[in-house]
Formats: sequence, C-alpha cells, structure tokens
Amino acid sequence: MDPLEALDRDGFAVVADALPRDQVTALVRAVDRVWRERSLPGEPLHQLAFLGLDDAFLEPLDHPLVLPIVVGALGWNVFVYHCHLDVHPPLRAAAPVWGWHQDGGRQNVDLESPRPRLSVKAAYFLTDVATPRHGALWVLPGSQRRDTLPRPDDPAARPPGAGPLLVRAGTAVVFDRRLWHARGENESDVVRKVLFYAYTYRWIRPRDDAGLTVQTLAALTPVRRQLAGAGTGTFGHWFPSAEDAPLRALAWE
Repeated sequence: MDPLEALDRDGFAVVADALPRDQVTALVRAVDRVWRERSLPGEPLHQLAFLGLDDAFLEPLDHPLVLPIVVGALGWNVFVYHCHLDVHPPLRAAAPVWGWHQDGGRQNVDLESPRPRLSVKAAYFLTDVATPRHGALWVLPGSQRRDTLPRPDDPAARPPGAGPLLVRAGTAVVFDRRLWHARGENESDVVRKVLFYAYTYRWIRPRDDAGLTVQTLAALTPVRRQLAGAGTGTFGHWFPSAEDAPLRALAWE
C-alpha cells in the first residue's frame, strides 16, 4: 500500500529499511554517547531537543523516503518543532501503566472536536523490536479519527484491535499525532533505542529549543535549514518566500 494511503487509513505508515546499516551504526554510536553523558548507568533516557547534540542526528531531517510522506500529509511549509531521543534498557517486573495517548499536549485540550492532524512524527528504530516484549510501539489502527479512548480499570488492558509494531533496526514509522499509541515495556535483553522527529506547520510555535548554533544552521542545506526552524522572520512562517521554504520547489510538492 502507498505510504500516504496507509497514513490516511491506519494513522501510520511503516518504511522498512529506511536507514542503511552504516547509518544505523553511526546513529547508535551518537545515541550511546548522549546516553552516557546525560543518564546514570543503566537508566532510561528521554532526551528532548537532541538535534544539536551530534551531526549524525541532522541526517534524517530530510530523509528521501520519509520527507515525501510528511509533505504529502502536511504540505511543504513545515519544520521539526519537537524531537526526542529514547533509550529504554530492559525493565523487569514493571508495574502496569496505562500509557495510551495522542501526541500534541494542549492541542488536544484547546482545540474543538474533531481535532485536526496538525503534525506527524517519524520514528527511526535503531534496534530490532522482534517481539512485543522488546518495548514495541503499540498502535490502534484508524484511531486518529477518535478524540477519546475509553480507559479500563485494568491498566494492563489494551484497546480492542490494538497491536504491536514489530520492526527491524533501520525501520522508520511515520504516524499521525492523533493516532492512539503506547510504548510497551522492554522486558527483553536488548536496550531499545529510537529517534523521534515531529513535523508541523511553520506557523506553529516550536515545542523544543533545537539548540542549533548559528554556525551549524549555516552549514546545512537550504531544506535542512527550513526543517531545523530557520527563516527570515515570523512573517515568513505565514507567507513564506523561497528563502523561507525551499522545500516548496521539490518536484514531489
């Protein structure tokens, strides 16, 4: 199925083998360094605004298989307004927690129903998720059209129809922010490592400070500068020039 059709129907699209093995290796090396520097040994890490922590993290910004899906869903006037790096070591005998949610924070409170899409997120899996016990991302296909999800008394229960995404390292999953999803606990022997890049319209405020220096931004390609949040000013977020939104000129607009 075409990825855009899958995104519209199911709320997510899986891009297998999006990252070649050497890029996965480079990204894992960068993730491991950040993990050592910003977490206690063996502890999990949820690092926001990781783009400026290693040049390797900038490479997926305009991934040739993923960005066309993003632009197909949202258009060309977009940028990465939020990102997080997740490391989850094995966790034994964890107490069950109801973790099902939609992304967006206040967007899900402040906006009227039905909620608009507004953003999509690309998740790059850097380790194999061979079984649900490997900390699989659980999704409820088609639930992006539902503003509410009944919460059972048993926090270990899962919504009817939900299933785990079992993927190989190097897989990208693009999903609608409104898709109801949850992370399963990692009860395997492998440390789960995933990078998340969230794209939205340039006229929406950034959720994170990307932490990119002027020198780093200047060294990026024009499209990557746009996706990293650069522009000529606030006016250009609403009425973008070619300098503000070079992504517009791509053939698959």
